[in-house]
Amino acid sequence: MATGIQNKEPELIVEYTDPLEGFKGWLVIDALSHKLCAGGLRVQRGLTRDCVVDLARNMTLKMRIAGIRADGAKCGIDYDPHSPGKRKALYRFIRSIRPYILEHYSVGPDLNTKLEELDNIARELGIPSVKIAVAKAQGFDLPDFMKRYEMLANLANDFTLSKVRSGFGLASACLAVLEFLKISQQEATVAVQGFGELGSSAAYCLYKSGVNIVGLADEEKCLISTNEHRLDIKSLMKASNSGLIPKLQGKHRYLDRSHIYNVKCDVLIPAAIENAIVADNAGTISVKAVVPGANLAITKEGERIFHDRGIIAIPDFIAGCGGSLSMDGLFGPRLHPSAQDVLDHVGKRMRIIVKRVLERSQKDGIPPREAALNLCSEAPIYPEEKPYGPLDK
Repeated sequence: MATGIQNKEPELIVEYTDPLEGFKGWLVIDALSHKLCAGGLRVQRGLTRDCVVDLARNMTLKMRIAGIRADGAKCGIDYDPHSPGKRKALYRFIRSIRPYILEHYSVGPDLNTKLEELDNIARELGIPSVKIAVAKAQGFDLPDFMKRYEMLANLANDFTLSKVRSGFGLASACLAVLEFLKISQQEATVAVQGFGELGSSAAYCLYKSGVNIVGLADEEKCLISTNEHRLDIKSLMKASNSGLIPKLQGKHRYLDRSHIYNVKCDVLIPAAIENAIVADNAGTISVKAVVPGANLAITKEGERIFHDRGIIAIPDFIAGCGGSLSMDGLFGPRLHPSAQDVLDHVGKRMRIIVKRVLERSQKDGIPPREAALNLCSEAPIYPEEKPYGPLDK
């Protein structure tokens, strides 16, 4: 069945052609097995239908491995995210998929989008939240749903829950791998590719845990620590508001962004784009494990090379499911949780998932992805149950 999950056709594809500028967009719902489907909205130049299909399938895998009773979906537009017309383009696209958002599809931020901008557009279209479908599926009335949803603006780990939740999940996956490798947090070295919301928040959460961040890369450059000094992630985040690494004074080197693959460390975290690690660089990266937060960050050939080299490669649909786990922690409990409760739920669940996958991989002598896919195929389907929280007895 694992092969079936990977290779089956999505159950719904909506193609959009913009009436003003002619660009394409797609909504892909991978499965319709549950009351709810969920996944992000991205703005990406060169985005294709096939990419959105792959991303939606990946979201289904995230739900299955996390034990969430929902299906995967994804949407996006082939559009320059730096264009001044981005907001109006998003408005027109969201307007076109409005019925799905109201009834079945919980939208989240993805590449080059933020939750706040999506919600602002949604409200202009008479949609209380891009995640309003959760209210129907979970059985909340609108005031109760909004009370919980607005908690995403509360502070947790020095930033809003909305900003930190996915990065916290990615950091938790990294910590679980370090624990499996029996490397203490204070001795561990990590490099992070990507300084957007996901990469920067993951780096910050690891930094607060005592992990030594020794390399960072954004879309322009790479920052490498020198003389065994760990990077001051807190200062870097305070000085940046653009998704780019600021240039600060200190004992650091700024190099071309590709140098992130040359950093010798315990764990590399690709947290930016798909196909970041391919056959050409997988053979030379000098690490003990790779924990990808970005969707489709490692190609199949890259994963095979890592397995042959004895390098642990966590599947992206595991390390990147922190956002989904946070929704479970936010909407699943019967009693109203705090922001810290949500993060605690994400951290606990992520560590359990990573441990299960690595133990299954070790026991069966198979790569972590194969072990994770087997676990996904064993996950039961509950068509009539609420997506989040424990099963009703």
